[in-house]
Amino acid sequence: MPAIRYGIAGRPVDHSLSPLLTALVARHLGIALSDKQLTMELVDVDNLPDALAWGYAGAVPQPIPWVYTGAVFGKFRTKALLKKALEAASEVNDVHPLLVGIEGPLSTPKTLPSTLPTRMFEEEIWLNLTAPLKHQLDSGAVVAVDDSMANKCVNALRWDGRGWWCAGLDGTGVVDVLHHHGLTPGEDVLGLVGGGGAARSTAAAWASLGGRVHQLKSRRMFEDGPWMDAITDKSPDMVVDFDNDEPVSEGVRLLRSSYRPMEGTVEERAKAISGNALDGRWLLVAQHLACWRVLWAPERAHELPSLGLLLTRLLEAECLLASYA
Repeated sequence: MPAIRYGIAGRPVDHSLSPLLTALVARHLGIALSDKQLTMELVDVDNLPDALAWGYAGAVPQPIPWVYTGAVFGKFRTKALLKKALEAASEVNDVHPLLVGIEGPLSTPKTLPSTLPTRMFEEEIWLNLTAPLKHQLDSGAVVAVDDSMANKCVNALRWDGRGWWCAGLDGTGVVDVLHHHGLTPGEDVLGLVGGGGAARSTAAAWASLGGRVHQLKSRRMFEDGPWMDAITDKSPDMVVDFDNDEPVSEGVRLLRSSYRPMEGTVEERAKAISGNALDGRWLLVAQHLACWRVLWAPERAHELPSLGLLLTRLLEAECLLASYA
């Protein structure tokens, strides 16, 4: 079994569900059956060199507690509660009825570098980037498997023991969430609020599939990029909000990029993240699956859980963690 060190880097990251998702998928694939096979950390930094330094050094200077357990990763409380949450979630094999949709990813890159490793090595480092790091990577020492470095929207890295690889999979995640809810690039106009790394990744992914993009009023507007020919003034069929301040409008579905800790039963949580305004957990789960499918373990892509199932398990795990708060 490979040994994987996983980190989510950015600021803030104390509320991130990314480590829980990583552990859920690893358990589903049977590749992380002990603490030695998967170690995780919150890398609370505001610049990319410090994030990469974590990768090389193997530890963070000042570990921070995880909101969902009140303790840092590696400490007994987090390890024990995480184990309970993973066991409970893994017993769920059916998608919650409110989370059912069109399963299966719509978009997979047409070509990947032939040198991208198609197996996991003895020791690997996997890193997710969040704000404010997604636009900071610009290095010939890192090989991009897509156009994320050029578009300044990198959100995932992999060290395979010999070199660094990177990708920008926020956009792929958005495409897959919209596909799950019955929207397709060839028919539906995508409204975007925001102009940062995740928004650029989304515009590029939707445009590459023939979709049209309508950028709504944002704190930061797009610069020129591969999405320019896809820009339209037509009214959007769905809006993705990366600024997280777009109001819900009647008749137009909304996908927010943010999420917060929730309360309630799994049923109440499923209801809260669905409906006309989709919670950011949809995007988080979809882009995590894309990380595994494209960058971290492409050879296991056909074994990954579906979007609906992984989201259902995430809610189950969160509910259990909350019961110990």
